[in-house]
Amino acid sequence: MEIHTTRDLGAAVRDARTKRHLTQSQLAQHAGVSRDWLVRLEQGHPRLELRLVLDTVAAVGLRLLTDDQDDAVEDDTEAAWNDVFSNLGGDRPATGKPSEDG
Repeated sequence: MEIHTTRDLGAAVRDARTKRHLTQSQLAQHAGVSRDWLVRLEQGHPRLELRLVLDTVAAVGLRLLTDDQDDAVEDDTEAAWNDVFSNLGGDRPATGKPSEDG
């Protein structure tokens, strides 16, 4: 799941909590936060202490990964060019090297 907003993060925490059949009180206790604080996180409140957010994310069994958007664009572009060139080759080998007869 891609997280773009605090609401997205809250929804991810809520979904993970419900999949694990945890109540808000159980998760809050496990994460070391109050139930009211967890409610605010699940609702996407924009001003919560990051350490507690990360502790709660870990407590519910999620992990956060980062991805460089510039790298993703380059990867997509490279893949697109590879598709284009693979379709132009005809009988040529896919290595990009000229064939022995050409």
